[in-house]
Formats: sequence, structure tokens, C-alpha cells
Amino acid sequence: MKLNRRSLSLLAAPAVVGAMTVTVPALAGTAAHTGAPALAGTEAHPTGRAARVRGCDVVIVLRHGRRVRACLLRGPRGLPGPAGAPGPAGPRGGTGKTGPAGKTGATGKTGATGAVGAAGAPGAPGAPGTARAYAVVEPTTANAATLIAAQTANVTGISEVKEGVYCLTPAAGINPAADTAAVSPEISYSSAKAPGVIALNAQASDCPAGTFEVETYTPGTTTLSDAYAFTILVA
Repeated sequence: MKLNRRSLSLLAAPAVVGAMTVTVPALAGTAAHTGAPALAGTEAHPTGRAARVRGCDVVIVLRHGRRVRACLLRGPRGLPGPAGAPGPAGPRGGTGKTGPAGKTGATGKTGATGAVGAAGAPGAPGAPGTARAYAVVEPTTANAATLIAAQTANVTGISEVKEGVYCLTPAAGINPAADTAAVSPEISYSSAKAPGVIALNAQASDCPAGTFEVETYTPGTTTLSDAYAFTILVA
């Protein structure tokens, strides 16, 4: 069945009017004071009690065959509804600037000394030295001495011209008048088994030209002695 606009208004009127049972008397009271119709009082500017119902919703209803503008008061505010589910996480923000470096901390205590490590492997033999000649001399008698062959190089002969005075002949190319030598005590071949005083006589006053003269003395004296072995090195 098709209903026109007027039919719909007539059907809706009873429900709307029932809901207005509180509102309409208030409006009627306002109209009584203003001389306007009871329900039409809302069309005029309300005063007094009618002024308190300005915050309402105006509707059109049918009353006794007339279209009447009515004011529906708003009901009390309902309780808040439950919170909605959390939304998805937003995009991650950019990395902030690096902050300034902090202060250097205090130096810690020195740790205990570690154990001594194992000895390393022997190194490779070094390059030959620069000595031009060297020898270990062992006095054998009061008038003779011997060169220790394994520890002698470029010294070709030795003689003891008197007790404690030795003349050593170098190899070719070594000139005792222009070159110098260094001498030092040696105890393992000494009959005294103690170091003597060993001296080089650069002027070779008791030896022939072309030889190095070495003299050996008892320690603490000026007495020549053949009880002390020595070494000689020509740089």
C-alpha cells in the first residue's frame, strides 16, 4: 500500500505528541502570557520560562488537523562509550643527531705482571764482523806462547822475546805502525787462573817492525809475567 506525505504525518503525530507531553505544557504556558496559541508559542521570541527551552530541536507535528511547530528538549548526555581499539603504529621517525661525546673516564689500575714467556728460537747468524784480525794467546813456557787456532784470524805468528813480552805478526795488509789494536785479559788459558794486567806497547820498543807488542803484568805491580793469557783485536 502506498502512503502519501500526509498519511505519514498523521501516523507519526501520535508518537511525537506523546513524547512532547512535558514540552507542550511549557510552551502553552508561555503562549498564555503572550496571547499566542498554545503550541504556536515557539514561533514567537520566548520569554520567562519559555526562554529556558531555546536549546531544543524544532519539529512539525499535526494537532487537531493543524501543523504545529514543537520543540523537543534534548535528553541527558549518555555515558561515554568504550574506548576504541588502538590504531596502527605510525611510521618510525628519522634518527636524531648524535649527541656530544662524553668525558673520558678515569684510568684503571695497572694489572698484575704476566708470566715470563718462553724463550724464542735462536736468531739467524749475524753478518761477519768488521775486525781485520784477532787472536787468543796462551803462554806455554817462559820463552814461548801459542795462538788458539779456532779463535785466531789474520795473525800469522807469535814470539815471546822475554818473559811477559810478546810480538805478534799480522797478515798482509795490516800495518802495526798505522793500525791500532785492543787487548784484554783471558783467564781460561792463564796458568795463574786469574786475569792479569794486559797492555799494548804502541811503539813496539822490544819487537821488530811490522809486529804488535803486547806486555803482561802481575796485577798491582810493574812486574812482567808470563802467567796470563790475553786476546788481541785489530779493527
